[in-house]
Amino acid sequence: MATFREFVKALEEGVNALAREQFDGFETDAVADMKAFLEKTKADLQRWTALLVAKKITRQDFSDLVKAKAALAELHALTRAGIVLIKLERFRTGLINLVIDTAIRVYL
Repeated sequence: MATFREFVKALEEGVNALAREQFDGFETDAVADMKAFLEKTKADLQRWTALLVAKKITRQDFSDLVKAKAALAELHALTRAGIVLIKLERFRTGLINLVIDTAIRVYL
């Protein structure tokens, strides 16, 4: 079974690709924001991924739980870098979807 560390590594790779696609040159800021989000949600994500692996919650349940934490993805580093609000929202949505997709890919 995959570890939480493997999940975080795969997520970081995905965030780098997402940042390159949306904010060429701001990958470092995007990764910093992703790490801040993970720090705030780490305990929940560890619990939820364990429940997902144990089939005690469905993929949809997991998705709903992660989406409920979207407000915690504050994106301070990207805001300081001067990224416009619409791009930040697009990135926030991409980050949340990336967390969900990566967990499903890594753990299931």
